[in-house]
Amino acid sequence: MRGLQIVEFKKPYALSHDIPVPQITRDNEVLIKVAVAGYCHTEMMVQNGEFEKMMPPQNTLPLIPSHECTGVVVAVGSKVTNIKAGDRVATPPLKNPCGTCSDCKKGLSKFCQNADHAGVIANGAAAEYMVSDSNWTVVLPKQISFEAAAPLMCAGATIYSGLKTADLKPGQTVAIIGAGALGHLGIQFAKCMGLRVVCVDSRQAPLDLVRGLKYAPDFAIDATKGVEYALKEIGSEGADATLMATDAIPAYEYGLQLTRKHGTFVVIGQPFEPIPIHYTHLIFRNITIKGSLLSDAEGIREMVQLVADKGIEVRTRSYPLEEIETLIKDYHKETHCGKLVLRVSDDE
Repeated sequence: MRGLQIVEFKKPYALSHDIPVPQITRDNEVLIKVAVAGYCHTEMMVQNGEFEKMMPPQNTLPLIPSHECTGVVVAVGSKVTNIKAGDRVATPPLKNPCGTCSDCKKGLSKFCQNADHAGVIANGAAAEYMVSDSNWTVVLPKQISFEAAAPLMCAGATIYSGLKTADLKPGQTVAIIGAGALGHLGIQFAKCMGLRVVCVDSRQAPLDLVRGLKYAPDFAIDATKGVEYALKEIGSEGADATLMATDAIPAYEYGLQLTRKHGTFVVIGQPFEPIPIHYTHLIFRNITIKGSLLSDAEGIREMVQLVADKGIEVRTRSYPLEEIETLIKDYHKETHCGKLVLRVSDDE
């Protein structure tokens, strides 16, 4: 089959035409003919070898990237009952948690250290076929296209989990720092949850994008104007919770200052450098700091249904596999906004 591969860390992707088509090896698995594969910040981390130490011995280079998969099921394992051949589906990166570790026994299988993660430590979606775990695979409502669904499988699932982690009640204020792929989805989820939403970014293009959404934020604030300006604009002591959906280190102190005393600060972005947090935020301001990984399988299904029911917009731009380097170049442009995806096939 045709697909992209990482053949050496810190080197460009290779477009190959002779990759073996993957086979179902477990009775809970399904084989997907891939339609659209997402691209995000984690792809750069994988390409740079940041997850190499997590790769099990049987998973070595070359590695197919992309951890956001959508497509059509073409085969199912012997114990799969929730999905059938011909279904339009989407799947997040996690697959085959062990079921026996302490996290799995507590119902926290998304933290299982023995699980595979497609596009991260196992072959992903940037090829014509991918094997997924049926327990984590979602049948798509007809209202959601493949191109819209792909970003939901990581960007959407992660910020949706962040909102759940913040544990806010309708009418409370959430600040989302970063109006990119995660942020523009999180803003809409939060509005549909009845929250007062503050969006912050330092770039004009994503701020313009979110202002034009069906579920636009209550405040779209230019971070370059400073945190005092933001606090004055929103007219309160600060946000009840702040979601950091960016990897820009200076944004973390900004976000902490924007969070009210006794509030919650949820880390979603994955910066290369350690995150600096001054002790005063922890001790004198009593801010609770949490992280957010993907939603669990039930949460992902809930999120997908919310997108379908409310008509939430997923702003994307698609590229064929052959134009991966153009996609990466566009990803780093100042004017980049929304989500970039790879069109693997013409199925819809």
